[in-house]
Amino acid sequence: MVLFVFEIICILLYGAASALGAYGLRRDHCVAARAAKGVYLAAVALHSAVIGMESVSTSGTLLSGPNIVMLASWVLAVVTAVGLVVTKRGVAFAAMAAPVVALLILIAQWLRILDPTTADNLAYYNWPLLVPHIVLVFIALACFATSAASAGLDLYQRRLMAARSAKVLELDTPALDTLSRISRLAGLVGLVVLVAAMLIGFTHLVALYAAMAGTGCQGNLSYLVPRVALSLVTTVVWSVFNGLSFLAPWVASAKVRDGLAIAGLVVMVLLVAVSAG
Repeated sequence: MVLFVFEIICILLYGAASALGAYGLRRDHCVAARAAKGVYLAAVALHSAVIGMESVSTSGTLLSGPNIVMLASWVLAVVTAVGLVVTKRGVAFAAMAAPVVALLILIAQWLRILDPTTADNLAYYNWPLLVPHIVLVFIALACFATSAASAGLDLYQRRLMAARSAKVLELDTPALDTLSRISRLAGLVGLVVLVAAMLIGFTHLVALYAAMAGTGCQGNLSYLVPRVALSLVTTVVWSVFNGLSFLAPWVASAKVRDGLAIAGLVVMVLLVAVSAG
């Protein structure tokens, strides 16, 4: 019950950080922007404490669905926090990433309610490559979230420019070229990492089918179909994004590429949620 309360506080803190960050950027309010940074870092600290307490209470982090999603949210939060500390304009990325982190925590809680028994680490002993597979998926998620956040900021600035709004001159966000470069590079790294994770997963899937065929077992692997389908959709979306960004940037506008990045993040979050279910 204590962990549940702390997770709710984390969600509220991430929500407050996002709201303060958005307000500070839109109104050029320095106090709100500094408050957003402090609240976000406090949320990450509490989030880390929750991960640690959960690990201690279960004598190690269990590789169950809810914990996988929780770890994914923590990786995204820490990566964004590092950017918030080392860069002068990281508040915008924190404001964009915070709702995603809060959503992943909510998904983890929802999965615990649906399956309160949780799983043990038997999957790890049967497949040691599960750990690098999960770690690569987390890294890909963090890269895609960075790319989508940059794309969202790019879209917002372009909308202000199209409306000839003076607010675009007051924004404390990176320039359009910088945002575009961050989005492209993060999307490319995320795609490479995701493909590596998929290769590990598909190798395991082939091994399972081979073992079942060799023993004449009629096992049911239908639960893997949604994961494989979403993995392929995610790969296609980000492949199109990278193709349009690096190989043929003249084919689609910046708005189209930004929309693809945001859509790619949505599909990736769905993939993580389904994989943990």
